[in-house]
Amino acid sequence: MKRTLAMGLYLRFRKENPDDKMLIKDNSIFIKQDPITFESFVAEVIDKSRGGSTWVTPPTGDYGVDFEHETKEGKFLGQVKCYKEDLDFEAIAILHSNIIKQGLQGGYVITTGDFTKNARGYTEGLNIELINGVQLVELWLEGMENSEKEIKQLIPEYV
Repeated sequence: MKRTLAMGLYLRFRKENPDDKMLIKDNSIFIKQDPITFESFVAEVIDKSRGGSTWVTPPTGDYGVDFEHETKEGKFLGQVKCYKEDLDFEAIAILHSNIIKQGLQGGYVITTGDFTKNARGYTEGLNIELINGVQLVELWLEGMENSEKEIKQLIPEYV
């Protein structure tokens, strides 16, 4: 089920290509958004599941940083990729460079797909968490549960 939801996120936020066989025509039952909106979606998922506060960087001139996440432990940077294929190490290297340059705690590279063996190997020893599509769905569900608990505390009669 979580793999299906991850594929649904990819289809919802991916960049449209008119030659693509998986192109979803205008249909009111599907939610279709662009890859830039995916950055906001993921930042909100991180915010709700991990706590702290997140904000999305401007879409241009961000040097490979899509969002910032401030926690008690410090500041983390996030790079988001709406890909069907496995992500290689380049996005990780760019994010790591930004983390070092700013002297921050660490970061996240998040994709709707998965990561190559090289990407996983490159990340060893770095304070960068790789989050694949299934893990993103798990964080999304966790964040929704956290939000529901908060609502129940504020409004006990909430079902």
